[in-house]
Amino acid sequence: MKLILKTWFIAFLCASAAYPASAQNRAVALKIQQIENNLASIVRIRGDPNATLEQRMKQYKVAGLSIAVINNGQLAWAKGYGFANADSTRRIDENTLFQAASISKPIAALTALHWVERGKLSLDADINTYLTDWKIPQSRFTEREKITLRRLLTHTTGLTVHGFRGYAKGKPLPSTRQIVTGQPPANNPAVVADTLPGSTWRYSGGGYLVMQNVLEDVLGKPFGQIAAETVLSKLSMTNSTFEQPLPERLESRAATGFFVSGKPIEGQWRTYPEKAAAGLWTTPTDLARYVVEVQQSLRGKGAGVLSKTMTRQMLTPNKGWGLGPAIQHGGDSLLFSHSGANVGFRCHLVAYAYRGQGAVVMTNSDNGDRLIREVLASIAEAYNWADFKPTLVVRGALSPEQVSAVKGNYQAGKSRINVIEEQGRLLARTSFDGTHEFFPVSGQEFILANGITLQLRFDTAGKVTQMTDNAGMIFTRKVE
Repeated sequence: MKLILKTWFIAFLCASAAYPASAQNRAVALKIQQIENNLASIVRIRGDPNATLEQRMKQYKVAGLSIAVINNGQLAWAKGYGFANADSTRRIDENTLFQAASISKPIAALTALHWVERGKLSLDADINTYLTDWKIPQSRFTEREKITLRRLLTHTTGLTVHGFRGYAKGKPLPSTRQIVTGQPPANNPAVVADTLPGSTWRYSGGGYLVMQNVLEDVLGKPFGQIAAETVLSKLSMTNSTFEQPLPERLESRAATGFFVSGKPIEGQWRTYPEKAAAGLWTTPTDLARYVVEVQQSLRGKGAGVLSKTMTRQMLTPNKGWGLGPAIQHGGDSLLFSHSGANVGFRCHLVAYAYRGQGAVVMTNSDNGDRLIREVLASIAEAYNWADFKPTLVVRGALSPEQVSAVKGNYQAGKSRINVIEEQGRLLARTSFDGTHEFFPVSGQEFILANGITLQLRFDTAGKVTQMTDNAGMIFTRKVE
């Protein structure tokens, strides 16, 4: 009898231990289902039906998508959707490799900061003291202020070259020195200082290439090896590499990139020797490991890539940017993020530093941005995030006078908005983000379905002459 009771008690304990896991799995499955069936524009119109993830992928011509969600300070789930290649024979899964594009930068920054803590680099020394066979050309700007690692990581150096175009497979690849000096076969201009260092924020992939050059000169190794030894191996990012070109052994696991038209990139993808700026191949799951490491490091835990003090410094904003990631809010609400856009790939990483929440979304399409925004909005609703939730509005009826007052072509520099009327609704065809419904919030404020608000300015006849978006860009009506 004692043996029977003992056996029953052990079985009960095992069943009790299994129950929470089973319940947790069901809860996760319900979250995933909610996210997959709850997509809508960033501005959600009351009464309009939501779309499924599958419908949106077809609508936006996005071949493949991969998601990882962090909750309670750990990876909650990861899942792939769609296809990794042009003939739709290989499905995306959580191990499919994507180009991280500019999300390479926060991983590269983490690598550099590790060596700052080891005394190999200083955040505030003149960066030219570390460079050997090439140095940043002196100018009237660098005579007054020095370019430092801190400024490189926060995009406040005044250095040129926003981003890089990549190289077709099989084409000659430039060296780091050829890229920074703009010499063939490099396809970019030279990286030079044309603004006073420290005076303003301006995104510079060129600055991260300089940082790559510094690490290679100081440590005497290729950047891909340095990053692998310093960060990737320590965080168990086993599906990640900075090797460029992508090694042949990994090609069968990589997603093909697609243009806006839906046509695959010739050679499947481009090569980016600008590794620190754009060269990481990875998965959302591996990037989620980076997120969790940052969150754990702030608690004095983690793998020890950075100390708690340095991690806090990394997330301290300098003109809105940390040492690697972009920073929003502060205190318990502090948010760090980065997006990425290589040819054929779009991706986004976002996480709350202290709340243990976050997500990584990666696509193999130039059309991925709109889908990513809607996926993040759906995740935000499912997990009750403070940010990214869609704006819920009521579609008001438009009078013929309103339609007539707003319709027309508007321009701000190279950006254009063409407002048209279609079946009683206003649509805004933009040169920068596709076509969105365009409707009033108040008499002088309209909003696009992608979340951009526009303040209208009228002339004495009641016709709109200018529209100012929430970033301060002024679109002026073109004379018909």
